[in-house]
Amino acid sequence: MGKDAQFFVRFCFIVTLFVFARIAEGQTFTYETDNFIIVDAPDALTAKQCGDAAEKYRRDLSLLWLGKTLPDWSAKCPVKVRVGSNLGAGGATTFVFDKGEVYDWDMDIQGSKERILDSVLPHEITHIVFATHFRRPIPRWLDEGAAASVENITEKKNYQRLLLTFLQSRHPQCLPFNQLVAVKEYPDDPMPFYAQGFSIVEYLLTQGEQVGIEQTGHTPHRRLVQFMETVMNTGDWQPALQEHYHIDSLGTLQTRWVAWVGHTNNTPAQEPVPAVALVNSEYGKSVYEQ
Repeated sequence: MGKDAQFFVRFCFIVTLFVFARIAEGQTFTYETDNFIIVDAPDALTAKQCGDAAEKYRRDLSLLWLGKTLPDWSAKCPVKVRVGSNLGAGGATTFVFDKGEVYDWDMDIQGSKERILDSVLPHEITHIVFATHFRRPIPRWLDEGAAASVENITEKKNYQRLLLTFLQSRHPQCLPFNQLVAVKEYPDDPMPFYAQGFSIVEYLLTQGEQVGIEQTGHTPHRRLVQFMETVMNTGDWQPALQEHYHIDSLGTLQTRWVAWVGHTNNTPAQEPVPAVALVNSEYGKSVYEQ
């Protein structure tokens, strides 16, 4: 074997060792889009899939909720990805509100790749769409309920089953509506809060369909955003409910929602998926500073 050939063999051997060393130490991959930087992904394909999905959800969900697309941000949102079949599906998104501006995005997501792509990403990006649009905190239960409403149907059914379990057991964190609307921080046990918020948003979306789009030309999702805007501008739930849903008070909303839950779940409930299998401690959170 000639010297050149020997050098080539040694070079290939060194490169191979380097590759295996990188794999052994847990090499991660990045991928950039117009508005996101995927970091810490376990492989290049996952990084690309998450980045492309995040960009698509940002566009599609802004059209769903706002009726328009959002302009590109001045700085991209880093997204840390942890994939594993043993990880509960969940995420946390942080950002800063300051004098009518929102910035300093940061997102952490985890779970199986399937749940990340069909539930965690749309959930977290709904938080981002609302933050970009409103540029101030929105009622916490509405934020979480709306974000849960765009998840995969399997996850939404899990919320429904968990809600029935909580209601039947009179779980203390399924709150009366006059208390629910005042919640600003996440409860120690967040699952009743998520399940209740999701179900109320689903009910309001259903009511939005019944009220019809002919009055404002808006879909049920746009009507919900208008409802949020009215509440945030007036600080008064009663006229907002009356204007957008023809409901005269929070008490009436609670009574009608309870009846709706009972009517739509009048078949024996399946055994709920344990909460520990659904969530991690940071599931679905949007954490902001002012």
